[in-house]
Amino acid sequence: MSKFLLALLMATLCFTVHALTLTPQSGLREPATLSGHLVALRDASGQLSIEDVAAPQRATEFAALPGFLTGGYTTSTYWLRFTLQRTPDAFDHWWLDVGPPFLDEVTLYAPHSEGDGSLKLAVGETPKFDAVYLGDRKAYAERPVPQRNFIFPLRLADDRPVTFYLRVKTTSSMLVRVVAWQYAGLLVETQSDTAFYSIYFGVIALGILSNLVFWVWLRARVYLSYSAYLTMLLAVMMLVGGYAAQWLFPRMPLTADRLVGITVGLVHLTGFAFFIEVLSLREHFPRLNRAMNTVLVFYAFCTVAAVAGYYGQIVTLLQMVALVATTSLFIAGPWLLWRGHRGYLLYVVAFSVHFVGIASSVVRYLGWMAIDSSSDYSNMLTSGLHVVLLNFAVADRVRRAEREKLTAEKRTSELMTEHDAVMRQRQFVAMVSHEFRTPLAVIDATAQSVEIVCSQAACALHDLILTRQEKIRRAVRRLVSLLDNYLTGERLEFGEAEIRREALDLRELAHETARSWQHLLPAPDQLQLEPGGGGALAFADRTMMELVLSNLVDNALKYSPPGSPITLRVGTAAGEGWIEVEDHGVGIAPEEIDKIFDKFYRGGDAQTVPGAGLGLYLVRRIVREHGGEVGVVSETDKGSRFRVRLPLTKRAGPESPPQG
Repeated sequence: MSKFLLALLMATLCFTVHALTLTPQSGLREPATLSGHLVALRDASGQLSIEDVAAPQRATEFAALPGFLTGGYTTSTYWLRFTLQRTPDAFDHWWLDVGPPFLDEVTLYAPHSEGDGSLKLAVGETPKFDAVYLGDRKAYAERPVPQRNFIFPLRLADDRPVTFYLRVKTTSSMLVRVVAWQYAGLLVETQSDTAFYSIYFGVIALGILSNLVFWVWLRARVYLSYSAYLTMLLAVMMLVGGYAAQWLFPRMPLTADRLVGITVGLVHLTGFAFFIEVLSLREHFPRLNRAMNTVLVFYAFCTVAAVAGYYGQIVTLLQMVALVATTSLFIAGPWLLWRGHRGYLLYVVAFSVHFVGIASSVVRYLGWMAIDSSSDYSNMLTSGLHVVLLNFAVADRVRRAEREKLTAEKRTSELMTEHDAVMRQRQFVAMVSHEFRTPLAVIDATAQSVEIVCSQAACALHDLILTRQEKIRRAVRRLVSLLDNYLTGERLEFGEAEIRREALDLRELAHETARSWQHLLPAPDQLQLEPGGGGALAFADRTMMELVLSNLVDNALKYSPPGSPITLRVGTAAGEGWIEVEDHGVGIAPEEIDKIFDKFYRGGDAQTVPGAGLGLYLVRRIVREHGGEVGVVSETDKGSRFRVRLPLTKRAGPESPPQG
C-alpha cells in the first residue's frame, strides 16, 4: 500500500509541475495554450487502454514536450497528458480546442465526476474516466460543438488540478495543437476564423473563375492549367481545414477523409504541371523538364494509391518529393531572371512565396519543426499571397496577350492593305503588259518588214535604215524582257509560277539564245558560242531557262563596250551541267559581288545604264527553283564571267574541264 501511495504522490507532483492555470482573462482574446504543458507517450502497438496509460507506474514513461506534438507521419498512437487548474475566480466551464482538423481519431479522457462536477477518489482507488470520441472519421453532425476543429466541453468544478488524457491516432501527420477557450473567446475565434477562411476561399474561387474566362477568351492552355491547380488547391485547403466536412460532408466523414489524400496528390500534380508550363521548362531547362515530368507521373501514382486507401503508406515519400521538386523550381526561377527573362518576374516572386509556405508546411508535417497556434494561418497567408501574385502575373500575361493580339490584328490589317495594293498593282501591270505586247509585236514586225522591203528595193538608204531598224528591235526586246522579268518575278514571289520541267539540252539552249540575239547585235559575230558541252541534259523549264540566259546576255551587252565580244560556253562537271556568259566589260567592284543578285539592286556603274535591277535577281531565283546555283567571277575593268549550274538528268560524253 505504501508503494502505491508513493507512486500516486510522484504522479501528483508530476501533474502539478505541468499544470496550466486558467484565470478569468485566459481564453478570451487569445487561447490558453498548452504548449509546454504537455507530456506524451508513444504507443507503437496502439493497444494501450486508458487504464494502462493512467496507471501510476506509467507516469515516468511520459516525456515532456517543449511545445505541441510534432510526430511526423507515423502509424503509432500517441497519448498526451495535461493538467488544468483554474483560479477560484475563474469560470468553471471551458472548451478544449484540438487541431488540426485532419486528425483521424481524437479521444479525450476526463476523470469521472459526480453530478456537481466534483472529483471524488478514495485513496488507492483506480480513477475512472469519461471518454469523448471525435476526429475526422466521426460525422461532423455528431460533434458536441459545431466547429472545424475538435472542441471538447470541460468543467472544472473547483480550483483543484484535474488531469486529462488525449489519445490521437491518424494516417495524416501527427501534429497536435491543444488550447483552451472560454465560451466568449471561442465564439469570437470561430467567427474570425470562418471569416478568414471565407476570404481565402473567395480569393481562390475568384481566381478559378477569372482564369476560366481567360481560357475561353484566349484559348491558351496555361489558363486552364492554372484553373485546375487553383481548383485542387481550394479543395485540399477546404478538406485539411475542416470546412469540407462542415459544409459538404457533415454526415459522410469517411468520404471527406479519403478525399484528403486524393486532393493532396492532385494539387501537387496540377501545381507542378502548371509551373512546368508557365516557366517554359521544356525550352529553358530540358533536363529539369524531364525530371519534373517524372515527378508528375509519381504524383499520378500517389493519387491512384490514395483512391485505393494507401495514402498513409505513401504520404511521407510524397512530401519529400514535393520538397525536392519545389526547391528545384525555386532555384530555376531566379536563374531565368538572371538570364534576362524579365517577363517571369511576378511568377518567380509568387513561386518564391509559395516555396516558403510549402517548405515550412512539409518540414512541419514531417515533424522536423515545431508548430504553434498560428501555424495554419501562416501557411494560408503564404498560400494566399502566392495566389494573389499569380493572379497579377496571369493578368499581366492577359494584358500582354491582348496587346499582342491588337498588334497582330493591326499588322494583319496593314498586310491586307499592302496585299490589296500589290494585287491591284499586279493586275495593272498584267493589263499593261497585255496591252503593250500587241503594239510591241506590231512595231517589231514592222521594223523587220521595213528591212525586207528596203533590201528588195535596193534602197539607197539601206544601211541607215538597217541601223535604225536594229535599234528599234533592240528597244522592243528590252521592253519585252522587262515585262517578262517583272511578271515572272511576281509569279515566283507569290508561288504562282508553274515550272514545267523537261529534258533540256543546255548546248541547244545556248545555241538558240545566240541565234536569237544575232540580228539584234551591231556585229553579227559579237556573241560567240564555243564548241563543246554536248549531251549536257538538265531537267528544267525551257521558257524560264531561256529567260535566264537572255538576262545574262543582256546584262553582258549593257556593261560592255560596243562591239566587245561576249562568249557562251556549255559544259559538265561533278554531275552538273553549266552555262557560262563571259564579257570584257567594266566588271563588278568586289564590295558589290554579294549584292548584285538582290532585288532592285543596281551597282555604282549601273546608274547610266537602263534597267530595273530585276534581271540578276530573277536569274538566281529561277536557277535555285531548279535546284541549281549561279555564281560570278569578276575583275574591275576586265570583265565578268557568270556561271549557271544545274543538276544533270544524264551525261553523254566526257566531262568538260572546269574553266576559271
